[in-house]
Amino acid sequence: MNRSLRVINSVGIGVVILLLTVAVSLATETPVRSLVPYGVAVALATWRQGMGAGFLFAGLATLVALAAGAFPTRIEWIGQAVEEGLFTYLKLSAIAAGIALGKRLSAYRR
Repeated sequence: MNRSLRVINSVGIGVVILLLTVAVSLATETPVRSLVPYGVAVALATWRQGMGAGFLFAGLATLVALAAGAFPTRIEWIGQAVEEGLFTYLKLSAIAAGIALGKRLSAYRR
């Protein structure tokens, strides 16, 4: 399989995961506030494309969570969407950094 097709597949799967998360949020009228679906998309992009793509997907996933209505996560945090968005981006970026480091260490041990 050539490289450009692999890029499209890994990025495409991550985008599909994010779109499904939005679709579930809209269909159930309850936002998906779990970090798991967003983190899976970030981890997949990071594993296949590197840390830069992971950070990009972390930002994209944060915007998707905002669009899906995942913020605020608590009633007392109403009006603090920027802070929650930055904190969510930080958590997703930590996932990207951890995946990139793990991949690098596993390649180093071989």
